[in-house]
Amino acid sequence: FFLHFYDYSYHSKKKKGRRFNFSQSLDINNRFNDYSTESTLQYIYPTPYDSITSQLRMERIPRTDAAASFNYSEPLSKLMTLRVGGRYEYSQLYNTVNTFNKDAATEKYDILNPELSSRFKRIGNRVMLSPGMEFKWKKWTITPGLRVLMQSFDNRLASMPASITQKQNDLLPSLGIVYKKINFSYSKDIVMPGYMSLIPVTDNTNPYLIVKGNTELKPIERNNFWLNYNYNNTKSNLYANVYANGSLTNNDVVQSVTVDAQGVQTTMPVNADGSRNFYVNFNLNKQYKQNPKLIISWNVGGGYNYTRNRLFYNNAASLQNTFNLYNWASLNLNFNDKVEFNTSVSKGNNFTRYTSENFRKVNIHSMWIENELIVRWPKHFIWESTINYDYNSN
Repeated sequence: FFLHFYDYSYHSKKKKGRRFNFSQSLDINNRFNDYSTESTLQYIYPTPYDSITSQLRMERIPRTDAAASFNYSEPLSKLMTLRVGGRYEYSQLYNTVNTFNKDAATEKYDILNPELSSRFKRIGNRVMLSPGMEFKWKKWTITPGLRVLMQSFDNRLASMPASITQKQNDLLPSLGIVYKKINFSYSKDIVMPGYMSLIPVTDNTNPYLIVKGNTELKPIERNNFWLNYNYNNTKSNLYANVYANGSLTNNDVVQSVTVDAQGVQTTMPVNADGSRNFYVNFNLNKQYKQNPKLIISWNVGGGYNYTRNRLFYNNAASLQNTFNLYNWASLNLNFNDKVEFNTSVSKGNNFTRYTSENFRKVNIHSMWIENELIVRWPKHFIWESTINYDYNSN
């Protein structure tokens, strides 16, 4: 592989606030995967069935990614600043899949299986232009903007008479608000489906799990939100942070799962509306240094995530709702750098609910406790002792 990156920044000495930044990158990567499958499957329930598979699947995936971007800021007054950004991305990818069956006479994999072989080429161009104005008033900074996004992807598959062309031109809004130490931002994005989701050639390297692509996938529409707050008091050695993000997604790419009478599972990506994701994280740190020979510090925090997406099982649609709740706390004591005692505990809960009766509720609880003792005595000796406790209800 080959990786190159260049960055240039300019800050005007004549006019305060005038800035220019340019960056460029190049990434060339060649990936090779060989999968040999030798399996004999005997299905007993619900239907007696035998299956024998002997094949070699060879993937050759060379790719090139290049990008160039710039950002320019020009102060128009004490209250207003013009901001202009742009970015160009180029991508080229080849995916050659050759699947060979074993010749019973020679015991070699030299019989090409055309139904499980393909040659795929993808060339992509993505252009973004982001003009915007920044307004400052007292402790407020507001930056509304519009992003022009032009995307073009040409997907050529040897087994198809015509290439799959993905073209999309969009005008997308954005907004940034800063008040004191609170930072809020919003943006809308259009994401093209990944190339692996488009390839219609069946992947049966795992005979229990058959994977197919879908050439009819539509672009993903996503609205993103971020909120961040930082507090740092150096006098009292107190630090606090709160971070949150969320996304509302339409035309999300989810998996459609079907299970046949022999229990073989087949998955194919499809579009679905109504995906949601929300995440909140907080962290609080405090340190005490009144006694120079004794330093005490503690930390508490938590992370909470909610995800909702569509699930298709044997052509029946349902919703999957998942909650991940995670909390932690720690206490650290350091006596004259001779004795250290560190203890921490964390607790996690995962709850998943389905609107379909085909799936049962999932409740997973976990806990982690760690205690560490370090003694630096006598001179040139260090004694360490650690005890951990780990629990997972799954």
